[in-house]
Amino acid sequence: MISRLLGIGSACTGGEYPGREEEIVCSDGKFLGIDGATSLKAEICARVPRIDDSSTFREARHLLQQLGGALALREELTFAGFVDPVTDTLTLGDKPFNIFAQLGSSTLVQEALREEQKALGKFQEKFVVCANRPENDRHWDSIDPKWTSFASMARRHRFLTTKDLHWQWFNPIVMGMVPASDGGVDPRRALAEVEEMKAACLHFAQNVGGWSTQIGLFVNIFGHNNVNSLFIHILDMSELGPGFSFHAFKNCPLDSVLKVLREEAASNLVASPASQPTLKAYQVRAAVRRKSVLAGKVPFFFAGTDGATSVKAELVGRVPVMKDASSYREARRLLTEELGGVKILKEELVRMGFVEEDTGELTTGTNPFNIFARIIAGKVVQPGMEHEQTHLGEYQESFMICCNRPECDEHWDSEEAEWVGKASMSRRHRFLIKKDLHWQWFNAIAFGLVPTSDGGVSIEEALVEVERMKAAALMYASRVGGWSDKIGLFFHVFGHNTVNSMHMHILDMTALGPTFWKYEYKNCPVDHILKVLREEVNTAKGSSQLAQATEAAALAAQAASNAAKAIISSGFHQPTASTPAEILALNIGGENMSIPRATLLLAPEGSLLHSMFGPSWADAAKQELDNQGRVFLNFPPKAFKVIADHMRMLHLAPSSEIVDPPMIPRESRKEILDLAWLLGVEGFLLQPQWGRGPHLRSLSRRPTKAWWSCVRRRPAPLPRSNMDADICTGDNAQV
Repeated sequence: MISRLLGIGSACTGGEYPGREEEIVCSDGKFLGIDGATSLKAEICARVPRIDDSSTFREARHLLQQLGGALALREELTFAGFVDPVTDTLTLGDKPFNIFAQLGSSTLVQEALREEQKALGKFQEKFVVCANRPENDRHWDSIDPKWTSFASMARRHRFLTTKDLHWQWFNPIVMGMVPASDGGVDPRRALAEVEEMKAACLHFAQNVGGWSTQIGLFVNIFGHNNVNSLFIHILDMSELGPGFSFHAFKNCPLDSVLKVLREEAASNLVASPASQPTLKAYQVRAAVRRKSVLAGKVPFFFAGTDGATSVKAELVGRVPVMKDASSYREARRLLTEELGGVKILKEELVRMGFVEEDTGELTTGTNPFNIFARIIAGKVVQPGMEHEQTHLGEYQESFMICCNRPECDEHWDSEEAEWVGKASMSRRHRFLIKKDLHWQWFNAIAFGLVPTSDGGVSIEEALVEVERMKAAALMYASRVGGWSDKIGLFFHVFGHNTVNSMHMHILDMTALGPTFWKYEYKNCPVDHILKVLREEVNTAKGSSQLAQATEAAALAAQAASNAAKAIISSGFHQPTASTPAEILALNIGGENMSIPRATLLLAPEGSLLHSMFGPSWADAAKQELDNQGRVFLNFPPKAFKVIADHMRMLHLAPSSEIVDPPMIPRESRKEILDLAWLLGVEGFLLQPQWGRGPHLRSLSRRPTKAWWSCVRRRPAPLPRSNMDADICTGDNAQV
């Protein structure tokens, strides 16, 4: 997300700050770390976001060659456990679980398809036909979003896989690239093999019965695949389901693959060798891992969720929502207990160039481009931010404040697709970064886990430092001016981060934009991070530093509390009993309304509605009076009442709660939204908002909705740890 917030696109388009266009050159031969990629798979996906024709397939193959070729890819698959480092064949264990390799080797057999195999004829010796899960086949035409992503793409949908488990056949991206010395074949032989795969698919469709003559054959190229073994989609194109359109960006026709292979075969193309430094580095790492695997020291620990080939992708697959203490706790548990711990995490970051192996520090070059690390190192300077550092007070020595691109700040409330996910998450949005390049601080996932022998700090010291981060952020918000007292502090935990250097989001929660809600699933509050770290400190048996660290954390927490109080005392006040509310008597299109002026001033600053009731209200009001002396506003009364009543609820609701958008009757929806748009409050009306009333110490739990109630989904309040609903994940290639 940060890459989009900072303006880094998925393609090589140039900088996130003025001047970066001159700093970074898009070179196919360099790993850029787009969106924080820590694997070739993620890098290819980010740089070639669509692979659906011969042009994009050709581009992906060229990019792979420039990133290290077959050797680099084999090392990644070996690292993740998909390839046996001794035999160079696909693995067949439970971790990672590689479904089509299991079916191709007959380790698993789909009993219901034994008869269908006969439709392959002579091709039965080399290939196997597979089916989707029965429930996925049944829902092939469902328009329900929970099925669209992984239901079958057509009424008749099968997969073809190979019985040859040599890794060169796991995906078309590498076919014909593996050197003969490693058991590979050249592009001509690869072409012949893929031609035979096509013939087998068509023979099956012609002989199985019940299929039309409109047959589509598609593959998902590495980067966009979710299984790391060969599968060719065989579709009856006469009856396609919604899933086909949903996955259109990655459905590459088999004929497009054949076209590129024919080009390479005709030109006697030889795969470009990796550069000598890159080649040597991969050989050394591969040799170390082979020895470790043979000695039984490094198990194949990945589950291979959605074809993950990195710790980062595995965490996303296993913890798809990372917004509270529960999910953060689970991510730390997975890393330490199942995914090899910080040793494997560091290896991944070193392999992809984010960490210097010898020093353990984040790299600050341009390949990969790690923006916050470069700011810390002084290689990127943000114009106009020098003065804002002074608002950190005593924390200036340890931390820095960074900003987003001006255009991203400007479009914070835009609902246009171009900006949602790229614009700032709030009208006031800053980042706090730590002036320490040691990799232990690159992300909250690693806080306190790096051994002291490797330069890490204890879990107790990590807790103290995160408390200091919180105190620094709150001190900044209290002193910079213009911010409310509702400050949100969030981390994006590794897996869901898009920059591999530490950054805490500082948000003014009174003016949240659409991007905040888009990424609500991964906005993990700093208080939830602290909660888990405190738990780990409390379970640290026999630690000589436990009492001392607890006291230090308490002092840091007190500093954070004092900073929070300073925000409140700096000018953002709630009305008190001693300050009588100004009640306005209005005539709205012929209907009388009485409402506090303060309620109407909850409209976003800069909106027409807010300006109408701002400082110039008294003079403007005298111009439009009805015969009873009420201020007359020529607005549709029912539409305005919906807007006003929503602001009444915001004024009433405590600041610890989020208020849903109002229920808008279908018959008057257009009129209400048109008026909201004209008044500049449409986004304000349609997005959940924090309450603006005084914080209540105790608030009874809302009663559960009855079965007949009309319940609408909304983003869950961030301070709460329970998720609104289970997350459905999957893909059409699940078997």
